[in-house]
Amino acid sequence: MEKELLEQFGEKVKNVVDNVMEEKLKVAVGPMVASEVRSLVETMRVERALFGKDRSGLNADQKQAFVEMAKAAAFGKTKANATLIEEQDSRGGFLVPKEIADAILRIAATVGVVLNQATKWPMSSDELGIPNYTGSFLEGGYLGIDAPGPITSMGFGQVALILKKWQLAFALGNDLLADAVVDLGDWLLSLAAEALANKIDKVGFIGNSDPFIGVLNNPNVTAYPLSSGNTTFDKFLVMEDAANMIAQVEESVLDGAAFYMHRTVWAKLRTQKDGNGNYILPFAGLATPATVEYTPGNGGPKPAGSISGYPVYTVRHLPAWAASGTTSTNFLVFGNFKAAAYGDRGDMTLERFQSGTFDGKEIALADQVGLVFKHRHAFALGLPAAFVVAKTSAS
Repeated sequence: MEKELLEQFGEKVKNVVDNVMEEKLKVAVGPMVASEVRSLVETMRVERALFGKDRSGLNADQKQAFVEMAKAAAFGKTKANATLIEEQDSRGGFLVPKEIADAILRIAATVGVVLNQATKWPMSSDELGIPNYTGSFLEGGYLGIDAPGPITSMGFGQVALILKKWQLAFALGNDLLADAVVDLGDWLLSLAAEALANKIDKVGFIGNSDPFIGVLNNPNVTAYPLSSGNTTFDKFLVMEDAANMIAQVEESVLDGAAFYMHRTVWAKLRTQKDGNGNYILPFAGLATPATVEYTPGNGGPKPAGSISGYPVYTVRHLPAWAASGTTSTNFLVFGNFKAAAYGDRGDMTLERFQSGTFDGKEIALADQVGLVFKHRHAFALGLPAAFVVAKTSAS
C-alpha cells in the first residue's frame, strides 16, 4: 500500500508541474503551443513507462543535470565562457551539452515533417556547398566497334547551405525554477524541440528568403497549375490531378514521396464524391497499412491518409481552406524530402535574461527569468525536380 501511495503522490506531483508549466507557457507562447508541448511531454512519459526510455535518449540523471544547469544559468551561478560561443556574452549564456542538443534534435525529428524526412548534412563551417543536379536523368550509351562511346554531359550545379541563427525565447517564474524537479527537463526539451521543428517546417515549405527558400517559393520546383477558371482548392481532382502530379516526378525519387497539404484542405479533398455520391478515395482517404509502413524516418509524424498509395501529411503552414478562391496560389505539394537538405552545426546555447521585455512584459518586475535557446542550421533543396506544387489557375 505504501508503494501504491507513493506512486499516486508522484503522479499528483507530475500533474501539478504539468499544470503550472502549461499555465506559465500560455502567457509566453499561447495556449495552443502550450497544449502541444504538454502532449509531447506526456507521450514521452508513456514511452518511459512502456519501453524504459523516451525519444530524447536521455536518462533521468542527464535530465536532472540539464535542469540544474538551466537553474544555474537563470540564477547567475553559471558564467559564459567567451571562447566557447561566437558572441561576447555578458548575460550568462552557455553551451548546452552536446547530448542535450542531440536530444532536442531527436525529439524535434519526431514532431516536424522536414526534420524527420530531409537529408541531414553535418556542418563544421558557416557555409557548405552541396551538389544540385539540374540535368536530365542519365542513360549512358553503347560502344560501337572500334569507335569511342558517347559522352554524356552532367548537369551538376551547386546549392549552398548557409547557417542562420534561430532562437526561442520564453519567460519562467523564479519560484518555478527554484523548485524544479526532473520533470522540468521534459518540458524544456519538448518546448525547444517543438519550436525548432515548427520553424523548420515553416521555412521548408513556405520560406521566401527569410532566411531560406521553401518548396512553395522555389522557382526550380515543377508547377502544376489547375486549368483556367479553377481558382478554388476544391477544383483539384483528387484522382486525376494527383495522378498527373505523380507522373511528373521521376521513378527514382518516387520511393518515399508523399503529398503535403493543410489539414483543412485534406478534409475537403478526402471527401470528394463522384456523380453517384460515392467517395472517390477508398475509405475516404484513410491511411492504409502499406502507406504507414514505409513512412520516412522512425517515429516521426504519421500520415493523415493516402492518395493512390502515397501518404498524405498535413502541415499547418501550407495554405488553409480559407485561402481558397485566389488566383495563382500554391497550395499542395507532392514530392520527396530526401531531396531536401538540412544542415546542422550542432551547437546550441542557452542564455538568461533577468530584465527586458518578453511578450510586452518587463520580466524584472514580474519575478521572472527569460531563457533563450539558440541554434544554427540551414535548409535548401538539393533536387528541386523531386517536387511538384499544385496551384490555382491564373484566371
